[in-house]
Amino acid sequence: MSSTSANKSEINDMLPNRLNFDAIIFCGCTMKELQKLVMVSFFGSLFLFGFIAKALIGMFLIGVALAFPLTVVFTWMGALMLQRIKQGKPKGYLKQAWRLFLERKGVLPSPFTTRSGKWSVGRFDV
Repeated sequence: MSSTSANKSEINDMLPNRLNFDAIIFCGCTMKELQKLVMVSFFGSLFLFGFIAKALIGMFLIGVALAFPLTVVFTWMGALMLQRIKQGKPKGYLKQAWRLFLERKGVLPSPFTTRSGKWSVGRFDV
C-alpha cells in the first residue's frame, strides 16, 4: 500500500498545476497569447482579403478562402515578433507595457500606480 501512495505522489509532482506562470508552447508564446494572435490574424486577414477580393473580382468568398492559410503565416510572424519583444524581459512585461500604453491613450484605466514624486502617509507629527 505504501508503494501505491509513493507512486501517486510521484505522478502528482509531474503535473503542471503547480506552475507559477503559463507554459511556453510556441515561439516563446503562451497558450493565451497564441489564441489572441490567431484571432487577430484570422479576423484581420478575413476582412482584409475578403474585401480586397470583393473589390477586385466581386467574390468575397475567394478572400475568405485565402484568409485561412494566411492566418497561419500571420500567426507565425506575430509569434516571432512577440518572441523578439519579450526576449530578455521579465515575466508579465508585455502585459504591463500594453496596459500602460492603453492608459496613456485614454482607452482603459490602468491598475498600476504611475504617479512619481513625494508620497505622504497622511499623518503629521506634532
